[in-house]
Amino acid sequence: MARAGQVIRNPATGETLTFVVTSADSDGSVLRVDVTADPHEEGPPLHVHRGFLERHHLQAGKIRFTLRGEEHLVEAPSRFEIPRGAPHTFRVEGDEPARTIVDHEPAGTYERFLEKMYGLAAEGKTDDRGVPNLLQAAVVGHEHLEDFSLARPPFFVQRALFAVLAPLGRLAGYRSR
Repeated sequence: MARAGQVIRNPATGETLTFVVTSADSDGSVLRVDVTADPHEEGPPLHVHRGFLERHHLQAGKIRFTLRGEEHLVEAPSRFEIPRGAPHTFRVEGDEPARTIVDHEPAGTYERFLEKMYGLAAEGKTDDRGVPNLLQAAVVGHEHLEDFSLARPPFFVQRALFAVLAPLGRLAGYRSR
């Protein structure tokens, strides 16, 4: 379980994350993380958070957000909000790292998802974008589809696919932790 002050690093995506306020700290109302991302780094694939909104408080650098197909270049200091259910991703622009404080409201189980995905990347079990193989993704994703799902294929397809693949992944030895 995450704790305030805990630092995790995703070497595949070049992100370092510090938990500021955890779900336990806020009775589930918010997860606040301080994220520093390396220059020129791509964020995760186009994705959706069905369970929460994501609010960025950009402290340093420039981030190009893609939100619902539109590009938004945000420079520090600035704020940017991603509504619940909106397809999005990002890219760090320029030659300097970007630092943003991100609120996820409500917290849901997203901190556990982040710990799992950063852990897999740290163990070398993801590709260079931080994405694990399909069976590992199904095992983790099946538990966290409300927190993180791809923008495509449709959500119901991902839910059905992970419902079938997650047990196969567990049989193959993949674990959610």
